[in-house]
Amino acid sequence: MSFLLLIMGASALAWVVCRLAGGRPGLQWAMRWGMGLGFVFTGVDHFVNAQLRYVPMIPDLLAAQALFWVYLTGVAELAGGLGLLAPQRLLDRLGMPRLHKLAGLGLAVLLVCVVVANVHVAQQGQQVHGLPFGAWYYWVRPLLQPVFVVWALYCSGVWAGFAREAVAASGGGGR
Repeated sequence: MSFLLLIMGASALAWVVCRLAGGRPGLQWAMRWGMGLGFVFTGVDHFVNAQLRYVPMIPDLLAAQALFWVYLTGVAELAGGLGLLAPQRLLDRLGMPRLHKLAGLGLAVLLVCVVVANVHVAQQGQQVHGLPFGAWYYWVRPLLQPVFVVWALYCSGVWAGFAREAVAASGGGGR
C-alpha cells in the first residue's frame, strides 16, 4: 500500500510539473514517471536499509544468500526505474533501443518474483522496519502485486502492444 501511494503521488507530481512547464502529459506518461521514480526510490532503499528492512523479508529457503537477493532486486529495481525514466529522444539520439517496454516487462517479472517475500512476511507475522502498519497490511500487500504488474505493463506500453497484436491476429483493427 505504501508503494502504491508512492507511485500514485509521484505520478501526480510528474503530471503537475509537466503541466506547469507547459507540457501536455498523458495518463500513461505520468504513470510511467510515477512508477519509474518509485522504483528508483525503492532500489536505492535496498542498499541503504538492506539489513534492517529487506533481509528479514527473505524466505528461509533463500536466507543463506539473503543479502545477495536484496542487492540483486535493488539493482533490478534501479535498472527498471531508470529504464522507465530514460527520455526516448535521448535514447534515439544515442542509437539505443527503446527501453521503456523492456523496463516495464522486466519490472513486471520482478514484481511476480518478489511476491514470495511479501507472502513470507505475512505468514510469519513479521513487521517490516519503516512500515508501521498492522498485520492486515502485510496480507494486503501480496494482493496488490497484480495492480503493480498491470501498472508496469501499461505505463511502459507493453500492455497496449499486447492489445494491438491480439486485434491484428483476430483480423480486426478497423481496416
